[in-house]
Amino acid sequence: MSRSHYRNRINAALILLLAISRTVGSDAGALPSIRSAASIAKSNQEALSNRQCVANLKKSNGQCLIPRGGASAASVTAKESALMNSESLKMVGVIGTCMAFRDAFLDSVQEWWRGNNTARFLMAGAVAGIVSRTAVSPLEVIATAQMVRGGNKSLLGELTELFQTEGIKGFFKGNGANCIKVAPTRGVQFFMFEQFKTRLVQWKRTSQGLAEDADIALNPIERLIAGGFAGMIASSMVYPIEVVKTMLTMYPGKYAGIGAAFKGVISEVGPKGLYAGLGPTLIAMFPYVGVEFMIYETSKIAIEAILSKASADGDSVSLPIIISLGLGALAGAAAQTSAHPLDVVRKRLQIQGINGNPVLYKNTFDCISGVVHKEGAGALYKGLGPACVATIPGTGIAYITYEFMKNLLSLTSV
Repeated sequence: MSRSHYRNRINAALILLLAISRTVGSDAGALPSIRSAASIAKSNQEALSNRQCVANLKKSNGQCLIPRGGASAASVTAKESALMNSESLKMVGVIGTCMAFRDAFLDSVQEWWRGNNTARFLMAGAVAGIVSRTAVSPLEVIATAQMVRGGNKSLLGELTELFQTEGIKGFFKGNGANCIKVAPTRGVQFFMFEQFKTRLVQWKRTSQGLAEDADIALNPIERLIAGGFAGMIASSMVYPIEVVKTMLTMYPGKYAGIGAAFKGVISEVGPKGLYAGLGPTLIAMFPYVGVEFMIYETSKIAIEAILSKASADGDSVSLPIIISLGLGALAGAAAQTSAHPLDVVRKRLQIQGINGNPVLYKNTFDCISGVVHKEGAGALYKGLGPACVATIPGTGIAYITYEFMKNLLSLTSV
């Protein structure tokens, strides 16, 4: 919303306040306009004079021929006139002060917003996460269910059964907790990724003795490292919400909401339950987020360079939305495949000891060996199909939303 739009709203509110407070220099019921103090005072004087003169009879100099109530009335008239003049000046002063405060406030907010890249990157990533995750919520529900309990039904069969048993709301169970988790997760991921890249560029300039504004290109491995650490930091910050989301998805009727799920996990297995499966999550996040960012950005930069060379004027060309969507989908599929076994282990560890589920595994490695021994190595890839089906469009939507938000917020990347 533009600054002029805010000012128009505030001006309208101030005028309405003035109209309600006192109708000055106008007929009753008419909306007054904001005028100078001298003009308002003159109108007040004339109105008082007309009220105090019998039959509105005046001399040529404006003095009443027959004042109402005699000399005392004239004295009262003078006092009322002075009072109204004072009130008019005060009202004009209040309005001027409000307008000055409004301008100063808007200027300070805009200055802070222009210089605060942290808030803008966090906002861009959070919006991208919420939009993408909500769009693929039904597929994620199916993927989570298959990873936890197994099953060989087709994706269509799972979706049909879910709709028949729980209706439309079944497609979005746990999505509230998911969005609460994914908003800060994606926000921190994108922000930390940009920060790590910026630090790498600065380090390379310093180590090579280059100027501060020299162009530096990051290679794919450097982008993978930056993305990997960004993913680990983001996941560690919001992991308890991931546990709650899994509980709400697997046992939708048990908990009344997000707060009840938090309390339920703590009451059943203690505070440590909120961090069950954190180990495999952090291990998985490095290749997952690192591969995703590396593939997307490396491919994006390469294609933009090709399009720029092919353009008539040679200027830089923004990536078309359809290509950005495709690259995001490719990056998401590769990332999901590389980290899926650890994702299965994480889900299994999260539900241990809750809702009557037995505690079968001591740690990440014990869970991996136990699953492979009991169910075969293929069990580590259960739910990969629905997970990829959810990840492919979800990651694509996340990246095109992020690119849109970057353009909207005037953000640039290295």
